[in-house]
Amino acid sequence: MSDNGGKGMLKSFDELVKLDVRPYCDVRDAKDESGKLIKVPYLSWAKCVKLLHENGAESVWYAPVECPETKTYLWPQAKVVTSKGRETECWFVRVLIHIDGMEYTYDTPLLNGSLVVYTDTLNQLRINNALARAFVKGVAIRTGLGFDLWAEGDTDDGEDDLSRHSIWAIKERLERLITIKEKNGLDHRDLLASVGISDKQLNNLMGYFATIDKLEKAVSKL
Repeated sequence: MSDNGGKGMLKSFDELVKLDVRPYCDVRDAKDESGKLIKVPYLSWAKCVKLLHENGAESVWYAPVECPETKTYLWPQAKVVTSKGRETECWFVRVLIHIDGMEYTYDTPLLNGSLVVYTDTLNQLRINNALARAFVKGVAIRTGLGFDLWAEGDTDDGEDDLSRHSIWAIKERLERLITIKEKNGLDHRDLLASVGISDKQLNNLMGYFATIDKLEKAVSKL
């Protein structure tokens, strides 16, 4: 901790990057590559602000930045529609970060963990979480505080249940890939012929995701 009682200049990047923030972290549930449930630490925005003050900062705040096109806090990148008709605009959020005499912006994608957020799953909580996440990561990159948490692998704010290898994440990636290929001019029938399956077989394969999900839940209850 700082020995300056929170007064004076913020410590340097080299000093803050050495500060172990894990004792101040909360944890969220996630799954590793083998599907095993693990605990992942994350630093909340409030504790991030407190640690900055305790290490020399006098004025710390962040604010969402409105997109001039949408007049909202969502910054669309590209509109994507899945084969099932679900839409997303690959949104980002942007925050203005103020630490004493330093002000800068930081952007981060709006995600449900590592999963895509579609138009029909947008809500205030996810937007607020993304804004807080942008602040904490923006602080880490510029000041070094909590940097190692991100260097070891991106974490979210703990509000959304996340598995990077979720069966539904794989399904969504496949749907997006098919949609992109067809938007780029590949005929649906040619796509199916190229991978050696019929439309009926594709639908059957897509149905397996729900079956596997039910199996995983059943086994986890044993």
